[in-house]
Amino acid sequence: MTMQVKLLRVLEEKVVERVGDHKPIPVNIRLLSATNKDLNNLMHTGKFREDLLYRINSIV
Repeated sequence: MTMQVKLLRVLEEKVVERVGDHKPIPVNIRLLSATNKDLNNLMHTGKFREDLLYRINSIV
């Protein structure tokens, strides 16, 4: 879940921070995503964040 929070922040705020640093670095990225898992099922069981799924779906 920690990585999902970090990815969501990058997608929403378009910034990253280096490990051990608190200075935000602006980024311009494109996201390519694929899975063989049922994300809706993972979301309902609490293993995948609903807001991240929404953000990924809104980008595509």
